[in-house]
Amino acid sequence: MRNNKIHTILTLSIVALTLTTFAEDGSKQKPLFPVSIDHEFSNPDEVFEEVRTLILNNYYTTQITDADLYWAAIKGMLRHISPPETPELATITTPEAYDRIANSLKGVKVAIGIKSSYSAGDGSLTVTEVLEGSPAESILQPYDRILRIDGKQLKGLGVKEINQLMEGAPDTEVSLTVIRDIRSFELTIKRQEFKVKNLTVSILPPGDVGFVELKRVTADMAAELRSALDGLKESGITKLILDFRNNPGGVFIDSLRIAEIFLPEKNILLRTLSRSDKPQNYVSSNKTPLDFDMVILVNKNTASSCEIIVGALQDSKKALILGSNTYGKAVFEKTFTLESEYRVKFISGAMYSPLGKSWHTKGILPDFRVTQDAKTYLALTKLEPADRVNKDIYLQTAIKLINK
Repeated sequence: MRNNKIHTILTLSIVALTLTTFAEDGSKQKPLFPVSIDHEFSNPDEVFEEVRTLILNNYYTTQITDADLYWAAIKGMLRHISPPETPELATITTPEAYDRIANSLKGVKVAIGIKSSYSAGDGSLTVTEVLEGSPAESILQPYDRILRIDGKQLKGLGVKEINQLMEGAPDTEVSLTVIRDIRSFELTIKRQEFKVKNLTVSILPPGDVGFVELKRVTADMAAELRSALDGLKESGITKLILDFRNNPGGVFIDSLRIAEIFLPEKNILLRTLSRSDKPQNYVSSNKTPLDFDMVILVNKNTASSCEIIVGALQDSKKALILGSNTYGKAVFEKTFTLESEYRVKFISGAMYSPLGKSWHTKGILPDFRVTQDAKTYLALTKLEPADRVNKDIYLQTAIKLINK
């Protein structure tokens, strides 16, 4: 019965209403960053063709082609309409690359299953995390150093080139040269499709505070989270810490559904503004919201759709926000499918918190400021939550606040 109730809440949740606090015509809103050129530019199509012809006829190598120039022109257009701080936000994507992106939003990856940091000095990858359930589990370990991929040295390569070496079709193999402690050895791992674990739930000592880590907002995450929170409620837990540190966001609609878990019907979840539509409110229709004494942990890498959740719960005073300013992405994109099956993605709207505040570029301001360097946080994530409490300044502060 409980699952049926959850399904109803999450599929009938979002109501779009006219937003009255902004101008009625959304197209008249001032852009969040400059997109118009500041000089006169006559006959732009003729100038474009003239420059293209000059390059093809006079560039120093004949290796440049029409396809190269048209691709570069498309990339340039998309870069121009992206925010200055994230020039690659608008993109054109091949069908194969788009499939990988779509799978990641479902929580599915085709890879060997590691996170790593790259040292340009010696051209090595240091394994920082081996993902649970991945092909690399039980084969690679944190702090392993990868020197070669399929026999190719990594020194001098960019991160994108290294990712391309690691990626591949399911059931294909990748060979790695690895150093562990002082020992060097070769190993082969088969790339496979696996489910990424983005949600972990535990109870912190002495047993009265629930702790939920959400690493990414994937499809159906709201239903998974609601089920886990129902379990905490049934265990008598009334205090909750949500850890959104380093959460880059993900699926827009599921972020709204996650906020809706805690907000009763008629509460605004998000305000949006786009070119063709009138301003809209997204409103909760949840008749059975969950009630916790709640603290949310954020840092500078808490971004995008995850910021929707943070803004909604902060404005409604359902949670205290603890940490540093969030990343500051308050725009959303739409992906268009071209006849060639390539995908083009660019900004189609701006987002505002329930109180009408934009967090773009500046991020959402926490209620209580706590700072922590990235290396410390990474080291703490290797520990079980119960073992982190006395070492993590975020958790220590959150527990003090929640027990006041």
